[in-house]
Amino acid sequence: MTKKSRDCLYGRVSTKAEEQAHSLINQVRYFKDMIENNPNSVLVGVYADKRSGKNTRQRPQFMAMVKAVRRGEIDRIYTKSIIRFGRSVYETILFVREFRALGVSIFFEDDNIDTADANSDFMLYIHSNIGEAELKNMSENVKWSARKRYAKGSVELSRIYGFDVRKSGLVINPTEAAVVRELFERYDSGAEGLGLIAKSLNERGIKKKYGLEFWRSTDVKRVLRSEKHIGCAITQKTYMVDYKPVINGGELPMKFVENNHEAIVSRELFDRVQARLDEASAAVPERTAYPFSPFTGRIKCAECGKSYLRRINNRNTPYQKWIWSCSNYIQNGRKYCGGHNIREKDLLELFLSAYNEASRFVDNTAPTANLSEIIQDMILQERELLSLKIKGYITSEMYDERQAELITMIKEAEAALLLEARRSGRTSFEAAEEYDDKLGAYFEGVEIDGFTIKFLFTNGAVVSRTFNNDTDRKSTWDKKLGRVS
Repeated sequence: MTKKSRDCLYGRVSTKAEEQAHSLINQVRYFKDMIENNPNSVLVGVYADKRSGKNTRQRPQFMAMVKAVRRGEIDRIYTKSIIRFGRSVYETILFVREFRALGVSIFFEDDNIDTADANSDFMLYIHSNIGEAELKNMSENVKWSARKRYAKGSVELSRIYGFDVRKSGLVINPTEAAVVRELFERYDSGAEGLGLIAKSLNERGIKKKYGLEFWRSTDVKRVLRSEKHIGCAITQKTYMVDYKPVINGGELPMKFVENNHEAIVSRELFDRVQARLDEASAAVPERTAYPFSPFTGRIKCAECGKSYLRRINNRNTPYQKWIWSCSNYIQNGRKYCGGHNIREKDLLELFLSAYNEASRFVDNTAPTANLSEIIQDMILQERELLSLKIKGYITSEMYDERQAELITMIKEAEAALLLEARRSGRTSFEAAEEYDDKLGAYFEGVEIDGFTIKFLFTNGAVVSRTFNNDTDRKSTWDKKLGRVS
């Protein structure tokens, strides 16, 4: 009996608008019917995210599908388009490579791309770039429109704790406003710091806006610093760069709008709290920068999706050493993340071993198409298209539409060619006898899942290793307790 392919579908919509919700329902219904009507397939999962995600980590259903793939529960994924699957070229290509190595293929219906064919990588790259460019153009249009509104003194109605957004503006949310007043009064009393206040909110089960995660000291400070709680507003405090918010330090014009909406706390209480916050900030000694590490910002926790941070364990003792820990665990404890710490010496030893294995890797799934030849072919197509228009074989509308598609593809192919040229020096590398920070140029990221650490290299290699935190622990404690000389 022929083994049936275990298929799943993934759908995503960008907003919560009603028409977008219908779009998600249609996506799910279409692929579900396709799979169930195929006698060689069996439907093993439906994954659908309703919220927009700037990257895959912000899409819980997507990450649930990824974990199912890694557990060996899925053979094939159906999705509407590349732009619905990934929001960046890097993440899309990364997951496609990993899934293919696990024997899992993805079919992008709108783009007619099947990753079971290794030669599809080029078109996948082109379409991913086009999708990312469209998102950036859309973002620029939104930012331009927002700046026009700011210039007229219009206030952006963003989510702010203590208020609900209505057509008329910001309206006080009674339940959240009570928490806001409590935060100001507690901090004003001087008895508690930001961390203790945040811990108290979490222990009482008080949720952040829309129940997103848990309170941290930075969240409490953000509430206390917000001028909106005294009924005022500052326009354009931040702006977006590559989908990430950046604090406006004067690069863009800002306006202070008085009496924009009803206040939650008095101006006097707000000013006292600001003075205390300023005093606390001034009292914090300037931190000495940690030595550079190529792993900074590149180690992810598989359990919660947060980054690992470098820190010193057993500081100012004979047993002081560098370790890496999940930032979620550091800030909130094991209740919120069980990701394991890893000693830096173990990390470097495992990386060197993985690096040397990756140096022998040959990527048989790399695109075989010659980018230069493809660009030349598309340029010829454009010339032939113009000839057809001149001879009257196609209409001006057909010419304009097809020419626009070709120009876009030519530009993206040129960008791909440039990227390949830049990457060429990092896709092959020599084995090393000892670790050096310069080797950091040859890996793209690290993921820690339990006691398994996975290294993703620039040549496409994915190498896993395991670590054991019990190593040397007994001898270390024996020394601490004076059991050995």
